[in-house]
Amino acid sequence: MKKWERDVLVGWIVVLLVLIAHYAITVSLGNTYFAESTLNRMLWFSSFPAFLIAFIAALFQKTNTITLAVRRAVIWTAELVVGFSLVALFFRAFEPLFASPGAYWLFGAVLLAPLVYLFAFRRQDRGTKAGVH
Repeated sequence: MKKWERDVLVGWIVVLLVLIAHYAITVSLGNTYFAESTLNRMLWFSSFPAFLIAFIAALFQKTNTITLAVRRAVIWTAELVVGFSLVALFFRAFEPLFASPGAYWLFGAVLLAPLVYLFAFRRQDRGTKAGVH
């Protein structure tokens, strides 16, 4: 399996976990569907677990270069947009989803998580040269 194919597969797992977390938050707020009145709040609350899920995925994927971090961030965010769009179409809430600022918080959380992981926890190999052990 190629590296980008693995990133796509992990991205769909991230999307599934974020959708499950979003559903749990939705149910905890007393809704079982995309209610327009609370959609922004549900999406905003979902951005915190979405960030953690994507952050942990970046940790397990050993994201240690800026290229990997950006590639994974873009792939995972694009998949999340597709996943939420499909769910919103099913619940007939496509327009309210993208009119809600909470959706952009959610997408931004997944977009930033691999980058935050990279800059917060990347290894500093100063003083060593490539090929020298």
